[in-house]
Amino acid sequence: MTTLGCDKNTIDSQLMLGLIQEKEYSIQEDPKDAEIIIVNTCCFIQEAKEQSIDYILEYAKYKESGRCEILIVAGCMAERYHTELNLEIPEIDGFLGVGHFENIIDLLNNFENTEHNKFMGDIDKECVSDIKRFIPKGSVSAFLRISEGCDHGCTYCVIPKIRGKYRSRKSQDIFKELSYLQENGIKEIVLIGQDIAPYGQDLKEGFDLPSLLERIALNYEFDWIRMMYLYPEGITPELLRVVAEYPSICNYFDIPLQHTADPILKRMGRKMTLAKIEDITALIRNMIPDAVLRTSIITGFPGETDLDHQTLLQAIKALEFDHLGAFKYSQEEDTPAASFENQISDDTKDERYKDIMMTQQEISLKKNQHQVGRVLKVLIEGIEEESYIGRCYGDAPEIDGTVFVDSKGTALIIGNFYPVKIVNALEYDLIGDIENEFTK
Repeated sequence: MTTLGCDKNTIDSQLMLGLIQEKEYSIQEDPKDAEIIIVNTCCFIQEAKEQSIDYILEYAKYKESGRCEILIVAGCMAERYHTELNLEIPEIDGFLGVGHFENIIDLLNNFENTEHNKFMGDIDKECVSDIKRFIPKGSVSAFLRISEGCDHGCTYCVIPKIRGKYRSRKSQDIFKELSYLQENGIKEIVLIGQDIAPYGQDLKEGFDLPSLLERIALNYEFDWIRMMYLYPEGITPELLRVVAEYPSICNYFDIPLQHTADPILKRMGRKMTLAKIEDITALIRNMIPDAVLRTSIITGFPGETDLDHQTLLQAIKALEFDHLGAFKYSQEEDTPAASFENQISDDTKDERYKDIMMTQQEISLKKNQHQVGRVLKVLIEGIEEESYIGRCYGDAPEIDGTVFVDSKGTALIIGNFYPVKIVNALEYDLIGDIENEFTK
């Protein structure tokens, strides 16, 4: 199985592999050795579509050069483009939409029956929970989905049409999976959804995001509890109180803003203004002084003027996010923004993207330099060349920076936490030496 796109897809793949493993299939690392190949696809933006197509075509070749007998396309691209893919790539044997990953065994059993080689639609159904996920050997961090779908209706985004309306996952299902992850040695859980801030508002269980976090912190032994995809309007003093009170909840806030110029935010369908963004970031830093903030930005949105771009750059400098990711606007079909006037040229998008990343690089280096001399709690995740590599609480898995650790000849255990004194800083990464104990 190959997983493309976001961490929601990672969870879907692990759930599928859990079902597959129960049926005593062997899971192959090398696609040329596999009789069944599954590509869990993404189609959020044009680049993701192209990557998905490239992988499908590459794996289709294994029907001739490898052992492949069944090629399955799953996930977002299967949900949205299965008709087109079925016509253009006849090597594909089956499709599994985003709401049907639990049907993977049915699909494998029925692959010779052309009437039953597609499981599509019903994207608004309840989150499937009662499956023992496949946890890769040596994993110390795991994503945990607490909601699915989205009701925001941003003008650039196709997610509601692919993953459906917002649905919170039942708390008891979340707690059951947390126990399973804890039993399997997971030390960091990352709560995810398209936007986790509204968690519980569509249920009648009495849990909202702050109370869910509090229950997890009180009843489980995870070293780190991390939140991802938290829209700014959902950040409340009560949420910040809970984060500040419990040491296991990381002082880490992933806040997708997409822009800071008010005219662009309005055209995007966002519920924010620059003034509100400034208030929210100030509130976080006042209540949690060592909070780490991440955001994502879209550049080149239709109608974005030079003034809007300069407003964005000035806001990035003023807000000083610890981590920032930028994306060039992608004109996605069936979205309102696709038909907006004043589409921006690719050359202009490229220039503005470089401006944003160079601006953030300076901020990131300055932030990292402030860590020099501190002793941080670092989760060791592997070895790269002659250094151990890990992360501190301010770095989310797969997307943020790395701490390179000199163990001074001491053998470190992958998956354990160690005190590391930071001795040098790069633009995005830190370099440190192993210490004997943590400092307060």
